[in-house]
Amino acid sequence: MTRRRLFLAVAPPLLALALLAELWIGAAAIPLSEVAGALLTLDAETYEQSVVLHQRLPRALIAVYVGAVTAVGGAVLQGLVRNPLASPSTLGINAGAALSVVAGALLFDLGTAAQGVAALAGGGAGFAACVLVARLAGRDRDPRGLSLILAGALVSMLLVGMTNALLLSDPARRTEFLGWVAGTLTHVYADRLAAFWWIGALSLLVLALLARPLTLVLLGAEKAASAGVEVGRVSRLALAAALLGCGSAVAICGPVGFVGLVVPHLVRPLVGSGLTLALPACALAGAIVCLLADLVAQTAFHPYVLHTGLVTDLLGGLVFLVIVKRFYLSPGKTA
Repeated sequence: MTRRRLFLAVAPPLLALALLAELWIGAAAIPLSEVAGALLTLDAETYEQSVVLHQRLPRALIAVYVGAVTAVGGAVLQGLVRNPLASPSTLGINAGAALSVVAGALLFDLGTAAQGVAALAGGGAGFAACVLVARLAGRDRDPRGLSLILAGALVSMLLVGMTNALLLSDPARRTEFLGWVAGTLTHVYADRLAAFWWIGALSLLVLALLARPLTLVLLGAEKAASAGVEVGRVSRLALAAALLGCGSAVAICGPVGFVGLVVPHLVRPLVGSGLTLALPACALAGAIVCLLADLVAQTAFHPYVLHTGLVTDLLGGLVFLVIVKRFYLSPGKTA
C-alpha cells in the first residue's frame, strides 16, 4: 500500500477517534454511554450529557474548524509565496487579525459580527504590511525568500506588542481577551463559530475549485499560462480565500499558531505536492492536530487547563527549527 493510500485510509478514522477522545476524555473522563446518549438524542438528560453537548461538542467543532481552515491556508500560502516557512503565524496574518479584533472591541465597542469583519481586514492588512517591509528590505534580491519571513516576524512582534498595550490600557475588559489572544478553544466562543463558520467553508470551497489551476501555477507561471490558466487571477483569488479563512479562524478563538506551518509539511511527503489531494489532506490532518493539541492542553497539567495556542506554539516552534535547518542551514538547500 502506497503512503498516499495509507493516509487516505487512516486519516478519516483517526479524525473520528480524535473527535471521540475530545468528547470522552476532555478535562475529566465521561462514560462513553453518556457521550453516545448525548450525540444520539441531541438532548441532555443528565449533567454529563449537558457537558458533552454544550461544552465539549462546541469546543471540538471549533478545533476541527480552526485546524482545517488554518492548515489549508498555510499550504496555499507556502505555495504562493514559495517559502516553506510561510504560514498565517509567520506572515503577520494572525497578529493583524488579533490586533484588529482587540482594537475594535476596546476602542470602538464593536459587537461579535463587527469583530469578525475587523479580523478579516486585519489579517489582510498584516499580510500586506509584511510584504511591504520585505520589499523595502530588498526581497527581489533574496532568492530564498528569507526576508519575507523576517519581515513577518518583525511585523508580528510589532502588532502583538500593540495588542498587549491595548489590553493593558483597559483593565476592566482585559480579562475578556487575555485567554482569547493566547488561542483558546472553549465552548464560550460557540456563538462566534455560528457567526463565522460560513466564511471558512466558502474559503475551503473556493480553494478546492482552484486546486488544479493553482497547482499548475505553483509548477511555474509560464507552464500554467500555456495550459490556459489565468495566473494572476487564480493567484489573487487563492490568496484572498486563504486570508479570509485564516482571519475567520482568529475571529473565533484567537490566534492558534503554527498549525498552518506544521501540517502542510506533515502531509506533503504522504500525498505529494499536488493541491487537488493535498488541500483536503491538510484539512483532515489540521483538524486532527488541533483536536489532539486541545486534548493535551486539557489533560497534560490536570486539573489546570492550558490555552491550546500554547501547545501548538510549542509544537510549531520545534518544527520551525527543523524547517530552518533543512531549508536554510543545510548546504545546497534553497527554499
